[in-house]
Amino acid sequence: MDIKTTKHLLPQFAQDFINHLAVTNKSKSTQAAYVYELGMFFNYLCRTMPNFPASPSQIQVSVMETVDHRHIESYLSWANSERNNGPRALARKQAVIKSLYRYMLREDMIHKDVTIKLDPIYVNQNLPKALEPNQIADLTDALETGTGLSDGQLKYYAYTEKRDYAIVLTLIGTGLRLSELCGLDLSHIFITKGYFKLTRKGNKETVVYFNQEVATAINDYLSGERPRYARNNVDALFLSIQGNRISKRAVQNLIAKYMTILKSFGHNTEGYSVHKLRSTFATLLLRETDNLAIVQDALGHADPRTTRIYAKVLDEQLKRAADLIKFK
Repeated sequence: MDIKTTKHLLPQFAQDFINHLAVTNKSKSTQAAYVYELGMFFNYLCRTMPNFPASPSQIQVSVMETVDHRHIESYLSWANSERNNGPRALARKQAVIKSLYRYMLREDMIHKDVTIKLDPIYVNQNLPKALEPNQIADLTDALETGTGLSDGQLKYYAYTEKRDYAIVLTLIGTGLRLSELCGLDLSHIFITKGYFKLTRKGNKETVVYFNQEVATAINDYLSGERPRYARNNVDALFLSIQGNRISKRAVQNLIAKYMTILKSFGHNTEGYSVHKLRSTFATLLLRETDNLAIVQDALGHADPRTTRIYAKVLDEQLKRAADLIKFK
């Protein structure tokens, strides 16, 4: 989504709000999401409110004073019934509107914040899935040996064995997001010192450390395989066979392939994806450190509540481990 183009379809006060998000280091994807959500909200008001203009761009701050919490609830009800939005999507829409109103109140554009009368929308938070230690062992074995791959897959495995192994170990060993992994450049990695430099959500520059196993896997890929398909002086760390920066879809397909292999080994990997490797890292780190603050920092979470869910994952795994103990 082109933020510059779509932002100008919003009222001027909403454009100012998006500019405010930019200067407070909200990512471009976050800004684009806010533009989209607000555009939908204002279009609904233009269709349903008799005193509103036909176009959102013509909405003045003064007419916003005629909107109360019931109109916002009507919009959310419409999104639920007409767009099949569930609790998570509705909670996101409500959060964007509340954020806009807080900004307008702070800037003295409006006299009161009507969103404080909105009831919270509760979202059931499913526990993130994480690989068990025996699943990690079987996964790394399959990556190292090609066990479980079809004849067609083995043909490509010969070209990408070291890259694929390095990618999976990096994901499990650092908890990088998919976008962060694909965005890594050679200039971001310091193998001898054991860390990456990268910019995380909110344009925060940070250092992400990795262990010797990850360092060895990346070094083997850099020295023994990457030169084979490097093209055009691409600075990306992980490359496709064509020599371009590896895409998110390619990494997703890679993980899906090996999750299918794990399933053939008898493991339940239904619903496992790249994000599950991030969850695996978080669970392993929490098990070893018993320190949520360290896990929060390692994952780059701004809100500690986001990290606490991994404590529940660990509890679930410990419970399953206890069930394995037999006395007879």
